[in-house]
Amino acid sequence: MKPIRNWESVKEPSNTRENLPAGGYVCEILKAAEKPNRQSRGTHLEILVEICEGERKGFFTTDYNAQTGEQKYWGGVVNQNIPDELSDKYAQQASFFRRFTNAVEDSNPGYHWDWNEAGLKGKKIGVIFAAREKESSRGTVYTVTNADSVVSVDVIKSGKFKVPELKKLERSSGSSYGGGYNDVPPHTDADLPAGF
Repeated sequence: MKPIRNWESVKEPSNTRENLPAGGYVCEILKAAEKPNRQSRGTHLEILVEICEGERKGFFTTDYNAQTGEQKYWGGVVNQNIPDELSDKYAQQASFFRRFTNAVEDSNPGYHWDWNEAGLKGKKIGVIFAAREKESSRGTVYTVTNADSVVSVDVIKSGKFKVPELKKLERSSGSSYGGGYNDVPPHTDADLPAGF
């Protein structure tokens, strides 16, 4: 086997990251940029946020700085679809986008959405984070928390919002990809291809 380049400086990724509890948080928008959708035509706003009030203030910055792997991940991301006039879901997409812009305007007195996403930087918004189960390539089920919806800061402060229930993985009776490493029967040399 060929040695891995810079092996001595490679760090093992940390798996002790704290998971943000599902709930509503007052956040500050750090950056917003229009990005192409990965699996469909059209675009979305990728909005990086940080919790700016309460006991979880600075959560995503702390989490990001604690990550030890080569590829760090920013956990505070709101993806807001931009309405696609060619889509049969245009009306629904437009209403969700209106909800987003109204939440930003209602949370920032004097601000009016002007179709300039760079102008969102520094604005406050309420974000409801929901938990869902995911499965690792090894078959381990774990929980992640992602942005679910946006509301005004006043809605978060008043507590007049509903946190979605934990979205559980659908389980099938068959084994999943990558799971069950310990279920593989032991192999003997006779099981290997000739010449191996």
